[in-house]
Amino acid sequence: MKITLKLEKRNKDSEGRVPIFIRLRDDNSETIINSGVSVDEKNFKNGVLKSKVDNYTSKTRILNSSISEIESIISFIKEDGKEPNPLLIKKLYLEKRESKKFDTPKPNKTFWKSFEEWVKTKRGKSRGYTKTLITLENRLRNFESERKIPITFDYVVSKTIIFQSEFENFLWESKKLSNNYINKLYGNLSSFLFFSFQLGYINRKPKINLLSELDVDEKIYLRTDEVIKLFNSIKWDYTEGKDYSKNPHIYIVEQKLLGVRSDEFGEILKLTNWEVVKDIFLFLNSVGCRYSDIPFFKVNDFNFDRDTQIIEWIQQKTDKTNRVPLNDISGFVFKKYSSGKKLQQNLFPTLSIQKFNKHLKLLLKDIKFNRLVTKPKKVGSEVINTEEVKLWEVISSHSGRRGFVKNLIDLGTMDYQTIMKLSSHRTFSQFSKYVSVINEDLLKSRKLYSLVDDSKGKSVDDKMMKEFKKLSEEQKKMILGVTMGINKT
Repeated sequence: MKITLKLEKRNKDSEGRVPIFIRLRDDNSETIINSGVSVDEKNFKNGVLKSKVDNYTSKTRILNSSISEIESIISFIKEDGKEPNPLLIKKLYLEKRESKKFDTPKPNKTFWKSFEEWVKTKRGKSRGYTKTLITLENRLRNFESERKIPITFDYVVSKTIIFQSEFENFLWESKKLSNNYINKLYGNLSSFLFFSFQLGYINRKPKINLLSELDVDEKIYLRTDEVIKLFNSIKWDYTEGKDYSKNPHIYIVEQKLLGVRSDEFGEILKLTNWEVVKDIFLFLNSVGCRYSDIPFFKVNDFNFDRDTQIIEWIQQKTDKTNRVPLNDISGFVFKKYSSGKKLQQNLFPTLSIQKFNKHLKLLLKDIKFNRLVTKPKKVGSEVINTEEVKLWEVISSHSGRRGFVKNLIDLGTMDYQTIMKLSSHRTFSQFSKYVSVINEDLLKSRKLYSLVDDSKGKSVDDKMMKEFKKLSEEQKKMILGVTMGINKT
């Protein structure tokens, strides 16, 4: 296949310029393709454009680009096991050029101008949602800086496969992001591209292919006994006159009480930062809210109806109302932080999620939350972080919401639909991401089709009481002492 340039003198324009055509020729046929470049006849000789022509660099780039595309089409045909010929090449070239026109945005509407316009339409959304848009923009800007080439609609829409490949490699290698996280970015990117399609900035919405995700059975959360252990830990709670200087991570938090009875509670609520972290995490485990809701809780979010004792709030991520009954722990935390405050005051002191997660890890490390867990993730085709680590090393604010769901399931008193109502999950696929399956859950299947009727036999407690009554007073005291010693360990 020979590719050359030629002038088509019969097609001079009104200014006397002659179009340059690309000629394709093999042994059997020949055809020409208009390059879109026109020149004075004197500036083109022997198939070569002279350097003195106006806009030489631009015109040369167009010609070289067209020839490169034709060569790419020839390679594609050969890789497909077919023999290229001039007419087939021209057909595919014109189709590709038409596709480019199809994907080109309206004049003066660049990728980033459109993105900015799209973000403005989301201003009424919750802070939790808009933060995800900021994250997407930051990652795309980082990628653009790495490439040193602006992101365009042509790149994302016309060359989607190449864009995804390069973007994913950047996120895996430079940011160490998991496939799950990248898929969340793609969800928002698809929303933006659909917006651009609706407004005519692009004439089709490309298909974004999601990455394969790792399905992990056991999630990172505190089990019921661990939640109670954390609740009972008062080592770092504020005590007047206590010296905390030996722990460089501890500082005192003060919240002014503005309620009409504030004087009864000392007018200022004093706590350590670790105490605040502990109590907020207990609250997350008890009501199942997200950390993004914590800064917005007001004292008057609590319904003081003694019969129901419901806490109700607007979720920052979804703008939906959620209602959860208080339990012993959430009720204790609410009373501790609401006493002496006016109804419009914030329930909890302000603490950024970065500081919260940092000090949560330090706190749980100090009080020895050392249960071994794994937190693997998939980065590309590789599964990493498969080794066991201590629980405190991988705990985070979202573990509270997972603990709320899993520990409700373990109660065995509610169906999944009810728990989904409490956790405000609208679909089971969303809800299932919070359901942790551990070995103890799997072992429960041993009771399936059991041939022993436990209902006819006596419980262990009944048997122990029967045997205990047979003992002398001295023996009873000895057994009681042993039991109390076991409970203390």
